[in-house]
Amino acid sequence: MPTMSASDLISIQQFIHQVPHTPAQNSELAGWQDITLLKFSLPPGGEVDVPGLAENILFMSLCPKIQYESRQDNYPKQRVLYQGDIAITPAGYSRHWRWLSLFSAANLFIPPSLIKECSQDLVKGDPDSVYLIEHKVLSIPFLSSVVTELLAELESGSPYARTYIDTLTHSLAMYLVMHHSSAKLRETTTLLKPDNAYVSCAIDFIQDNLGEDLRLAAIASACNVSINHLCLMFKQSVGQSVHQFVIEQRLERAKSLLKNSKKPLVDIAQETGFSNQAHFTNSFRKTHGIPPDQYRKKIN
Repeated sequence: MPTMSASDLISIQQFIHQVPHTPAQNSELAGWQDITLLKFSLPPGGEVDVPGLAENILFMSLCPKIQYESRQDNYPKQRVLYQGDIAITPAGYSRHWRWLSLFSAANLFIPPSLIKECSQDLVKGDPDSVYLIEHKVLSIPFLSSVVTELLAELESGSPYARTYIDTLTHSLAMYLVMHHSSAKLRETTTLLKPDNAYVSCAIDFIQDNLGEDLRLAAIASACNVSINHLCLMFKQSVGQSVHQFVIEQRLERAKSLLKNSKKPLVDIAQETGFSNQAHFTNSFRKTHGIPPDQYRKKIN
């Protein structure tokens, strides 16, 4: 593991300034927390020299084929990435990249604090000692699918999917700790068994706050449990992820309002936690096959 001092590491903003073009997508501008997702689309011939980042980077190719050159121990080496390929660069690692072809990629920045949080729940020993393992190029379908989903959420600009983004983020971080970190050979701890009290608390909190921008951190804090254990226990007990349950409850509340009130759709959307009427309509149609206005006419 590199031993660079914290003062020598560069921030995400400094990294962005070193890349010769502005990112096409930036999750910081969308108000995301815990992680930062950048999408770059760059012409051939550019390069970037990174002395060491304060965050871990999970890189995913979005092009059918990317030819690039990386330098290690002062020796350049040409490599090829195919669409969906993953590269993991741990925090503190210096890198020099030069892309030789059209370059389009998603760069997911994962803070060491998130790896530490997941390590506290998943492994024995000092969580501060857990770090990610470097991988140059890997085909990892699970990580590729999660990054693809996160990028889709970012590009859609949907602000009402916070619980979904949180769920994806923590699922990805837990997977990295378990399969691509220094802790992978350690004995894992026994995760908490489903506890009806915690799950009931979470359900009550969700139903009491359906109209709010629900975050996993808020739900977990209200029930005095970690986010990772909340997600695991909820899935085991309810059979759904927290995100799936939240959407289901919002739509059930909306159905009740459509049946028992004359409130306009825009008000129902706001009251049930959707960001706007369009998002409400799309979610309702996806689940029930018809838009909410037609559903109201049908039942009344």
